[in-house]
Amino acid sequence: MAQQRIPGGKRASRQGIFVALHGSLVALALLIACSCTPRTSMPARGIARLTESLQVDGSLDEPCYRRVAPVTDFKVASQPDATAPTTETWLQWNEAGLWFAYAAQDVAIVAAPPTGDEHEVDEQDRIEIFLWPENSQSYFCLEIAPDGAVHDYAARIYRQFDDSWTPVGAEWAARRTTNGYTVEGFVPAVALHAMGVRSWKTGTRLHVGLYRADFCPEAPEDPVWLTWVEPNLPKPDFHVRATFAPVMLAP
Repeated sequence: MAQQRIPGGKRASRQGIFVALHGSLVALALLIACSCTPRTSMPARGIARLTESLQVDGSLDEPCYRRVAPVTDFKVASQPDATAPTTETWLQWNEAGLWFAYAAQDVAIVAAPPTGDEHEVDEQDRIEIFLWPENSQSYFCLEIAPDGAVHDYAARIYRQFDDSWTPVGAEWAARRTTNGYTVEGFVPAVALHAMGVRSWKTGTRLHVGLYRADFCPEAPEDPVWLTWVEPNLPKPDFHVRATFAPVMLAP
């Protein structure tokens, strides 16, 4: 979610502008508070250790995807009564780095092949994984669409984006399936160290954000935003600390 869609409106009265501005300032104050507050009360989820070889091809046919339990409890951001489209996410690690995969059900995929403009991903269905190292001011974002287009960038609170960042040595692959699409990726330990992850071993902790954007061809301006951790903001926004969850590398 590198960019948010803000609904437009007609010119308001001076009183209406004042009320809207006051409400916006209150919302902004709440948002900044959420942005800077770690979810320390949330227990760290263990990331399973990978014990076999994986090929990053998007097929998800290796035994580990049947053995390791995926994250499935995604929510529709800022819509507590809505049902989220089925999404599964796997996180695994070994000495080489972090491995991740998504399987997303989608009956009407909105996607296009990669181009030289990574911001074209902003208008496509995609999965998103954000990594926030412990004690870091920056977090790092990968957004990958069903046909392989990628938007990668670094960021700081609040919405200070650096599109020049890319994880050196990372791999990813995406493919369409009969009921949606899959994405598979790998971030090497050297890239994680460059992000600020000080050690990469059993017990290492960091914060992870898992998200998905689901567009509808008939209503491209109104995508459904899915999040693993839902902070119940007035509007969906993944660039706040409250949408990240603590994780730990399991033995």
